[in-house]
Amino acid sequence: MPSFPRFAWTVAAIATVTAAQDAAAQPPAAVSVTAGHDTGVDALRQWDATVDRMTRNGDLVVTSRLDDRTLPGRTHEYLAQVVDGVPVLGGGVARQLDASGVTISLLGALHPGINVDTTPGLSAAEVAARLEQARGGSLGASRRPALVVLPLPDGAHALAYRVAMSDGRYYFVDADDGRVLHVADAFLRQSAVGGGSDARGRRKKVSTTRDGALYQAYDRLRPAEIVTLDGRFDFLRIERLLLGHFIDELPPGTPVWNSNDVAADSDNDWDDAAVVEAHVHTGWTYDYLYARHGWRGLDGANGRIFSIVNVDFGVPNAIAAPPPFGPEGTGVYAYGRATDGMREEPLSSLDVVAHELMHGVTYFAVSRRTGDPGGLVSGFPPNTRLGPESITDERGRTFTCDPDFFWCVDGRFLLGSNETGAVNEAYSDLVGESVGFFHEDNGATADYLQGGDQSLGPIRSLVDPGSLSVVDRVHHPYPDAYASRYEFALTRALSTTNPEATDAEEPTIFWDYTGLVFVDGQFVFSLGGDGYGGEHWNSTILSHAFYLAIEGGANRTTGLSVEGVGDAGRGEVERIFFRAMTDLMPPAATLPLAADAIRQAAADLAPAGAARRAVSEALSAVGLPPA
Repeated sequence: MPSFPRFAWTVAAIATVTAAQDAAAQPPAAVSVTAGHDTGVDALRQWDATVDRMTRNGDLVVTSRLDDRTLPGRTHEYLAQVVDGVPVLGGGVARQLDASGVTISLLGALHPGINVDTTPGLSAAEVAARLEQARGGSLGASRRPALVVLPLPDGAHALAYRVAMSDGRYYFVDADDGRVLHVADAFLRQSAVGGGSDARGRRKKVSTTRDGALYQAYDRLRPAEIVTLDGRFDFLRIERLLLGHFIDELPPGTPVWNSNDVAADSDNDWDDAAVVEAHVHTGWTYDYLYARHGWRGLDGANGRIFSIVNVDFGVPNAIAAPPPFGPEGTGVYAYGRATDGMREEPLSSLDVVAHELMHGVTYFAVSRRTGDPGGLVSGFPPNTRLGPESITDERGRTFTCDPDFFWCVDGRFLLGSNETGAVNEAYSDLVGESVGFFHEDNGATADYLQGGDQSLGPIRSLVDPGSLSVVDRVHHPYPDAYASRYEFALTRALSTTNPEATDAEEPTIFWDYTGLVFVDGQFVFSLGGDGYGGEHWNSTILSHAFYLAIEGGANRTTGLSVEGVGDAGRGEVERIFFRAMTDLMPPAATLPLAADAIRQAAADLAPAGAARRAVSEALSAVGLPPA
């Protein structure tokens, strides 16, 4: 039977919408829950009563209850939203409690008005068989599809199965007819002591283990063992290390790697710069996470960390692959190479490695708290708005919102971006730069430029985002303020699991981002190919706020100035941002909701300090004021 949430009227009565949009020009969306030090006691108590009521009614269920790692007596619990026991993707609330059980803060997103029948028309086995046949990939018999309530871009919902496949993607499949509703990438793109040189000829110590006549890039000196595997540009070897554990349906921790896969050297004086950089920089990132934040490894429990070097992705790239992928099904980080046609270098500089490893921290921290196997729910537009009825592109061609292809509401383009992915990427950038400052005495580069240590030049700037372009040839600046974020027209396409069905027979809700790019609701350019959610592009809004909180300065777009805390307060700002992600962040965070989590972390750690003021000023300067 359809389920009608009992809490809808309460949520509507006290809703706080954090997105800076014209309410009359946007479709129904999730309601952001932001209550704590910056919203006042009355709002906090109202939301707390609503959360308690929803919990009693079975609309929210507690998935974790964890002691605070930093503040004695504090507790964090996560309550996931469910409909008849089926989880709502990204729906739920993170609640922080004091020693007496009084709520201190609430952060999350709730979906009122859900009307779905939670009895599936297809079994998990039927969906698995259809998907494997249509896509040619593998699930594994032990990895059955799991039911979720899937939010759609126009505010509606669908009952769907979430399926992880061997191609490194999550598929969301309609539970009634088997259509693919959406596809999202699972992979995020970007002892003895020896020595070796990195790609710039700088000497580094390499923690190794001797195995017979060879030394291996296997660090057993740190509590979390660090293993650097050599892909040797061998497709089958790399495929086995990335996907073999998943395909063979092995229990977590069971290895598909062996001693021959580990990078090795005969005299412990390493001449493969890719091995030296990835191995050493993984160790340096571990040291930073523990010394600055008390975080043990990537999973918080000193689990083994795997890297793969000498990988050919076909394009310059590095990736973070979360569980259930990797040599032991516990994740892996792989580094390719960059070239400009005349020179080539490994993509394993410190900020690149720390960036990818922070994706691992984000995944483990969020998935542990929320119980969601996807970590941050990336790939979806957590808020959308209506664009124009028609656009004229760079070539003078005019397009109206054709519902046979575009997702149209009242004849207007529906616009959105992957803001949760932008939060994820911003955190990886800001930690990547923080590790550089932490290890300056070891010769690390500290410059607030992501990829700044690569000879081919940086890809993003935390100092001045707009100085770099999101695309080649024509300058379209990275945004430094929320109002300047990039959004994309959304598409509706016929599902490939049933290609013979007509739209009249089978209304389609398979959606993705197009290549039509908008700023402030206005068309600016087209990518001329596949769509993109803008997660890397829009990440600079939040990472620039991090820079301003430390170094100070004025935001180019808003003109607002920030008095930074300077180098003396760097560690405090880093701890505030880190706490927001590891202890408070909900799984479907918009940029404004992430900003509220960061403000709450500042109130927790520095209630009367300069760091709290600087963080609040910086977030407001980039157009993310308090809710």
